[in-house]
Parts: sequence; structure tokens; C-alpha cells
Amino acid sequence: MAEVLVYVDHVDGAVRKPTLELLTLARRIGEPVAVSLGSGAENTASTLAEHGAVKVLTADAPEFADYLVVPKVDAVQAAVEAVSPSAVLFPSSAEGKEIAARLAVRIG
Repeated sequence: MAEVLVYVDHVDGAVRKPTLELLTLARRIGEPVAVSLGSGAENTASTLAEHGAVKVLTADAPEFADYLVVPKVDAVQAAVEAVSPSAVLFPSSAEGKEIAARLAVRIG
């Protein structure tokens, strides 16, 4: 079954509801692989696993805390290259839309 990348929207490890809904959607079309970035990312793994993530990729860097989008796009692009997913899902937040748009331009 193909893997589906899901970008995790969280605040210091507390996963937001839209991400959990995306994991449910991802389970319908493949195996969910969650990408959790920033402070507290490592604390999201148990919640994400409970909601169906078969893998959780985490990364933390000082740039993620500065509300910069480009470092997050870089990290998600690296995840896409590592996993080769059939789809990449983002929450419909302002940040999620920005990261998705920039990623789409990069990977075509």
C-alpha cells in the first residue's frame, strides 16, 4: 500500500484536530506517515500513532520557532524525497497552505 505524507499542525506537542482528521483520510488511501516539525515534535508521536500514523518523522531546528516557512518547506521536501509518497496532505491553515504551495512549486 502506498504511503501518504501528513503534515502535523501542533503547538508544543499538542496535535490539533485537523491533523487527526487528515490522518483518518490518509488511512483510507494508504499508510499515513506523519511529519512533525518544531518544538515538541517528538511529543506528538504517541498521539499520531494512536490515530493511525505508521511512521512519524520529526525534526526540530531554531528556524522553525521563528515563524519562517522556507525551513519547514525544506524539511517537508526532504521527507517527500525520503518517502516518495503517493500524496501529501496539509491542514487548511494559513501556514499549511503556504507550505503546500511552496512545496508544490518545488516538486512540480
